[in-house]
Amino acid sequence: MRNARPILFLVFLTPCVEFLTGSTQLVPALTVPSAAFTFFLLTWPSYALPVLLIREAVVAWNKWIASLLALGISYGALNEGLLAKTYFAVNPLSPEVVGGLGRWIGINWPWVTEITLFHMIVSISVPVMLSFLIFPETRCVRFLSERAIRWFLGLILFEVLAILTLQSLFSLTFRSLLPLMLLPVAIVAVGIYIARRLPLPDPRRILVGRFSRPLPLVLAGLAFFIVTFIPVLTFFPVPFVPDAAPGALLGSVGSSAAIFAAIYPIGVAYLALRFFSRYTLSEIQTLSLLTGAMLIPLTTAIAVHDLPSGDWLAAAVYIACIVVAARRIRARAPSTKPAGSVPATAT
Repeated sequence: MRNARPILFLVFLTPCVEFLTGSTQLVPALTVPSAAFTFFLLTWPSYALPVLLIREAVVAWNKWIASLLALGISYGALNEGLLAKTYFAVNPLSPEVVGGLGRWIGINWPWVTEITLFHMIVSISVPVMLSFLIFPETRCVRFLSERAIRWFLGLILFEVLAILTLQSLFSLTFRSLLPLMLLPVAIVAVGIYIARRLPLPDPRRILVGRFSRPLPLVLAGLAFFIVTFIPVLTFFPVPFVPDAAPGALLGSVGSSAAIFAAIYPIGVAYLALRFFSRYTLSEIQTLSLLTGAMLIPLTTAIAVHDLPSGDWLAAAVYIACIVVAARRIRARAPSTKPAGSVPATAT
């Protein structure tokens, strides 16, 4: 029963990203049979099962935030490459990336980078870290038995193969895309490989000085999100980021903007992995970075305030979770135990 709360927390919070971004409409998902079937039998399991497996891997392998981010990359490839297939869309589900440039051999390369890293942060790392901060007593507790892990992996594989098979049977155009599935498969494998190799941060390496305080870290998380997702910031139309600004900025570079948009976020992600594998953060520092990274998606969802879409409701859920995490961290004060100080062997 102690483990039921964090499990339910992850199972219900993680799919909320669909409503937060407007990818799924709340009212149709609850009232329209076809939309409800798609969400509850396809979309929801595609979030709930992987996030539990990723959380289990982080605990079982005795890893921390850097490995969680790497596994989030694997999930991004699974979701958008093998399930939704937006890797191969001419126009992704968000506004055109860099004016529609960057499509080569049937793959939209800037979108591959952007949407994969978005899932790395918002879809996976945020829910898992919030669960660790809200339920710290379960940080080193494995939730799944080996049999459950095999079942979860089997269900995910079944969903991927079933969707691929159905699309192949009913779409001649889709069959030509099948060889391209090697790209998301490779990204999944590389993400898992990196996650296994990344070390725990040295507990002696801590942030000090003015940049270790909550507000600068919130701003750092916000800056990281903006810099990483400049090509698709029109997907998050907030007052302080004009809709046309990101496209105009990259458009001024010319046709090479597509190459730039596809490659530079990889370097930013590398810096994030390196940072979290080197520095040990306290709980409040971790929450501050997380909050900053979520500011633009949350602000956008609140600005939309569309009841049928559920954007604002999803934003309220995330904000409530952040507030609860902050209150529980405060209640545990004056403890200064770093968030990354896990035992040598997870049990």
